[in-house]
Amino acid sequence: MRKNLLIAVIIAVAAYWVGVESAKSRGKNYEDLRHQLERLWTSPDAKKSRKKLAKKIGKSTEKARKGLLGK
Repeated sequence: MRKNLLIAVIIAVAAYWVGVESAKSRGKNYEDLRHQLERLWTSPDAKKSRKKLAKKIGKSTEKARKGLLGK
């Protein structure tokens, strides 16, 4: 599990770095990318989607737990 998480983090960091480098090569400031990510994270729609996803995952986890351990 930790190995998979580490791989996901490495991929995310690499993708961010590649995005920043491509933005710099086009003459844009890397701050533009940071601000876009910040707006995406703080947007009401994104917050709503994350909340729905967390609720769905919680229900799914509870259902799986009950299935494995019984009622």
